[in-house]
Amino acid sequence: MIAGSLRRPSHTHGLCRGIADRLQAAGLVPVVFDMRDTPLPMADPAWHHQPADHPDPRVKQLVAAADAAAAIVLASPIYHNGPSGVLKNALDLMAIPQFAYKPVGLVSHGGARTTQAVEQMRIWTRGLLGHAIATQVCSDGRDFTPAADGGDPVPGADHLVQRMDRFVRELVVMAQVMQVARRALI
Repeated sequence: MIAGSLRRPSHTHGLCRGIADRLQAAGLVPVVFDMRDTPLPMADPAWHHQPADHPDPRVKQLVAAADAAAAIVLASPIYHNGPSGVLKNALDLMAIPQFAYKPVGLVSHGGARTTQAVEQMRIWTRGLLGHAIATQVCSDGRDFTPAADGGDPVPGADHLVQRMDRFVRELVVMAQVMQVARRALI
């Protein structure tokens, strides 16, 4: 999971935590790449074709996590009707092999639960040969309750919880299906 928010506390990270908890309950081992704790350098086109050879250890960590993933989740706040620049930069540090024939779940947080950011992420996913799953998660502030410890808000609205449950079920099934496809196509 790549969380494209630097804010503390963050609704986007709250969504990631809620999805990660559900993935773990399904028997998977979710990894959240948190750019608040691991800031990434700006993408350098010199490493575009061989991102694993990038000299920065944070980039190597991101690429290795994406290579090992059976599925990827992209999560972003909505900035100017689209995803965050830090998320796009993270994608620009990787290449097609990290995404090819993998299911990609799309998540965004912003006003009025708009789908503008996830639609842009859907285009990015297609460009990386990933397969965006049909169910997407879009939230706004009304969908959360404050965290007791002052941390990331917790998804609480019934409709959002149901959507996250469906999202995780679809992502898990598609990861199993696409694993067969990757073996046949790569």
